[in-house]
Amino acid sequence: MTGAVSETETLRQTINTVLEVCDHRDITEILITYPDRATPECLEVVNELAGIECDVPIRAFEQKHPFIAFVIDLIEAAEGSHCILVPSDMALDLSMLPQMIEGAKKEPDTIFSASRWLKGCEFYDYGQVKKLINFFAQKFLAVLYMRNLTDFTNPVQIAPSELYKAINFEETGFPVFAEMILKPIRLGYKFKELPTNCYSRTEGKSSNSWRQILSYLRVVLHIRFMPEKDILLEEFRK
Repeated sequence: MTGAVSETETLRQTINTVLEVCDHRDITEILITYPDRATPECLEVVNELAGIECDVPIRAFEQKHPFIAFVIDLIEAAEGSHCILVPSDMALDLSMLPQMIEGAKKEPDTIFSASRWLKGCEFYDYGQVKKLINFFAQKFLAVLYMRNLTDFTNPVQIAPSELYKAINFEETGFPVFAEMILKPIRLGYKFKELPTNCYSRTEGKSSNSWRQILSYLRVVLHIRFMPEKDILLEEFRK
């Protein structure tokens, strides 16, 4: 599942890559959502992809939740046993997707997540200051959440759909990605990381900003100390 606003060729490349590297028998559907502000060029590619004749259904729809909370729309619409969120700007190497899927087959309650910080991974055109901030953020979160993970801010992971559907997502900006990772950690889910390279986007404009990045601190502290029962939607609380 993915979201798009202004991406065109990278969106097309993302879907084609998923179809190329993954066993189609493992994919229930591919979901694409977009906001009402999506560019005409982006919508043209979205409609093109949704019209592909393929043994994997590709479903596109306009998002209801604002901003980055399109993630919630995708989760609500998902019909498969597990969900994988992938970026539509080809910011990550998606070759690890089959490994994620195979891992989930063997350990369906384990979350297999992509890490940019495992040995051998590379950052391309990422910016040294941004990379340094990201590095220290990972170290801070490892201590705060007492987990031996290397990448707490990359939401590209395969997780049980029933888990995502039960989570009480509170954010609408980029910190919603932190909720996808940190709330399952608080709930005690096991994580296993897989390596991926990181790339700078080649088209479209990122919606991220320094204000959004700084808001992560508020969110990670809130999630760390919130009552566990509040992590889940009311109907899923024991």
